[in-house]
Amino acid sequence: MKTTLNYLTGLVALVSSVCLAAPAFENYYQIERLDLPQDVPPEVGAVQFDSEGKLYVALRRGDIITAIPGEQSDQFQWKLFATGFHNPCGMEVVAPGHIVVSQMPELTDVKDTDGDGVADSYRSLTSEWGVSGNYHETNEICPDGEGGYYIAVGTASHNGPTFEYLRGDYSKIGRRGRNFSSVKWKGWVLHYKKDGSVEPFAKGFRMHNGIMRDKDGNIWCGDNQGDWRATTPIYHVEKDQFYGHPSSLVWDPNWPEGKDPLKMSLKEINAMRTRAAVLVPYKEFNRSASEPIQIPEGYGPFAGQILVLDNNGQRITRLMLEKVDGKFQGACTHFIDSKQLLSGGNRAVFSPDGKYLYTGHTVRGWSRPAEGLMRISLKEKIPFDVKMMRLTKEGFELEFTQDLKADTAALADFKVHSYRDEPKWSYGGPKMGQRKEAAVSMKMTAGNKLKLDISGLEPGRVYQLDLAEGADLESQSGQKLLNRSYCYTLNSLIP
Repeated sequence: MKTTLNYLTGLVALVSSVCLAAPAFENYYQIERLDLPQDVPPEVGAVQFDSEGKLYVALRRGDIITAIPGEQSDQFQWKLFATGFHNPCGMEVVAPGHIVVSQMPELTDVKDTDGDGVADSYRSLTSEWGVSGNYHETNEICPDGEGGYYIAVGTASHNGPTFEYLRGDYSKIGRRGRNFSSVKWKGWVLHYKKDGSVEPFAKGFRMHNGIMRDKDGNIWCGDNQGDWRATTPIYHVEKDQFYGHPSSLVWDPNWPEGKDPLKMSLKEINAMRTRAAVLVPYKEFNRSASEPIQIPEGYGPFAGQILVLDNNGQRITRLMLEKVDGKFQGACTHFIDSKQLLSGGNRAVFSPDGKYLYTGHTVRGWSRPAEGLMRISLKEKIPFDVKMMRLTKEGFELEFTQDLKADTAALADFKVHSYRDEPKWSYGGPKMGQRKEAAVSMKMTAGNKLKLDISGLEPGRVYQLDLAEGADLESQSGQKLLNRSYCYTLNSLIP
């Protein structure tokens, strides 16, 4: 008995020392849960700030509330700004007291015309897309930079019906499939222009629950693993391109009448498909991508990179993008992976001063309740992590946020394997053609850069770089590497 007790005591001590030694995201980020009014369901559909620092929160059940953020959660004085929306999941602030909301049936212009803090003008901007009554058909928006908006119009789910009475044209062919497009423009990105006209922009999405325009004018959408999605893809969205989910094709004006896209061969669909810029591993990093957001200057060492919330996990993904042969591709890792985060990450916004990241959460009944509003700020300590993972002709270059301690890294510290994703009609999919890769050499090219050469790089594969068990990279200040896994989506080799 005494021997067993000594063994268990030693094991607990060992586990405790390992846990204490491992870096924690909470060492670098302050994660707070903010109180919402007790009399409203805290299911957050959208979050935005106006130029005066007022926070607008759209609640999925139909209300929009506002507050000036306080230092403490109980210092938020919430006020009802607008109400009566049907599943508002997208919102942009035009000016203080003036917002545009994407709800299930329309894009709505909302104003407080008399300055009392309560909206008194509601005007429909467009209701161009159809409505089938299916619960899954949510919409999100982002500005186009010219006074208009891009609208991500989601597909319907087999878990819900198409109602007997619907709005717009109906497609019997589009009604087929697990996620379907029985009414117009489901699975598309539409472009609402400043003059009020609406044009189809891009197609082939399943549930692009989030859309953004970066500071350079590029449009980005994630999508959710499911049918025709083997994992979680992040797309650079360009006009007239097809992004792989075939149900939306029935609404393409150039699509042959009567042709069933679900009867096409996988080879034919793949020939039309635009590849994801980043394929995010489903289990390891992000199960259900929602809104992407770009990190502003001053918010830590990753300014300009894109974060993607996880609607089905307590984590936020960080993307490291570059252009190779004229197209975006790149790597991903965790920005935050913490039990202090709510799951159901749905929407995100940075405060106007860039000091805080606000995240809105709702799971809509798919898993354990995880609704509410959170605020994430930086602590003083900068994380030691891979700032950028770049492709080279021979392998990859890792740029770190801090200089490495001399002689801290060895070739044996890195394990590399690769695989392919094959999106098709099945729900999700396994990693195909997995294989170990040979890391043949490693050298420091600068104080904070390592070059890792890999034998036989091949396009069309995801390369996962893991820190070997027992290996610890350290910065000159003695910090251990925050993340231990990084995945690069290699669509094209450097010419």
